[in-house]
Amino acid sequence: MKTSTINHWEKKIQLAISLSHNDPHGERDLRTVAAMISESVDNFSHKFVEIYGESYIHFTKRRRLEAGAGYLRHSDFSIGQISEMCGYTHSSFTKAFRELYNEAPVSFRDRLYLPNEEHTLARTKIATTPHDDPQRLIFSPDRTEEMRLPDYVLYYNILPRNNDPVRSMVEYMSIYQQQLHAIKASMLLPGAMIITGTLDVVPVTNYAKMMMYVGIMVPVLKVYDIAHLQIRLAFQDAFGLFTKNVPGGYYKKLPVPMSFVAAGLPMYEFINSSCRAGHFKMSGNHFFISLTGENECEIFIPWQKR
Repeated sequence: MKTSTINHWEKKIQLAISLSHNDPHGERDLRTVAAMISESVDNFSHKFVEIYGESYIHFTKRRRLEAGAGYLRHSDFSIGQISEMCGYTHSSFTKAFRELYNEAPVSFRDRLYLPNEEHTLARTKIATTPHDDPQRLIFSPDRTEEMRLPDYVLYYNILPRNNDPVRSMVEYMSIYQQQLHAIKASMLLPGAMIITGTLDVVPVTNYAKMMMYVGIMVPVLKVYDIAHLQIRLAFQDAFGLFTKNVPGGYYKKLPVPMSFVAAGLPMYEFINSSCRAGHFKMSGNHFFISLTGENECEIFIPWQKR
């Protein structure tokens, strides 16, 4: 394919992926998504496999089951609740989960380490400069702040992967971050946050398939109605921004005196160990980092308030 054709289809595939990630129950079928990206079903199906390496149907099924695996890992939702959250019945979730992971959800929940975990953490350590906090002076449950956030819309870019998503995120972040800061500054959005994270489920998703993002998250409040409209009209197409609904609710906020690069690995280790020890459980799979400064950031963890 010509470079222009590849770029065209990469954007189309990213749009389809963003639509899937904004559809947690998997309610949009292949035909619906093809229509939403203005392509025929056959052409879309063929190009998705060619560029992404798996069929769109398999991708959406895997994404939903990975979400379920993440809930099993870091929440205390029942398997019945998790099934519903991923768009399955209890029996259909158990069957599909066995087919993908070759074990039942109950035994998966008891695993200390997951198949992709060691590789993901090792690659992340190589790609970043993780902060060393052996005595848990910074990454401690005692330093978290409990807060309730409203619903948000996230306007975001999917960062290049190049089979090494964390390294690519570090390499490309500043380019995309500058664009987002320009949006925030030009529109005077005091309640918006510029954030980064992954669309996928750490440590469930295979490292090479992980998709990192950076975006601006704007509250869904009446005072921001005009801001949402302006972003969609003036910036969304120009900057290639996708959208995702981020549910509000209870979060643990952890401010840390370091860059997002240094915070990434100890952040995951903190979340994983805290969930395992029962300090808190997660209400969703997608923790994120708010980029508040060059050498400071804030970690937000969706939290099951008891």
